[in-house]
Amino acid sequence: MFRFGGPDCKVCRLIRVYLLVAVPVVMMMWLQPDFQIPAGIDGRAVVGYAFGVGVVLMVAYRYYVDIYKKRK
Repeated sequence: MFRFGGPDCKVCRLIRVYLLVAVPVVMMMWLQPDFQIPAGIDGRAVVGYAFGVGVVLMVAYRYYVDIYKKRK
């Protein structure tokens, strides 16, 4: 039975993740920080590599939690 506000509530988890992503983005848009990327560094490549590393780390963590720890 679905209970809103339970310890493993999917809606609550989705709201938390949304807030963890949306609040920093809105703050960056509101504050408009003035920083420069050093010359010779492609900012798009840095963001792409960061997302790639993040996805690999997330998949590795989920594998560890969901599969590896359950076998022990």
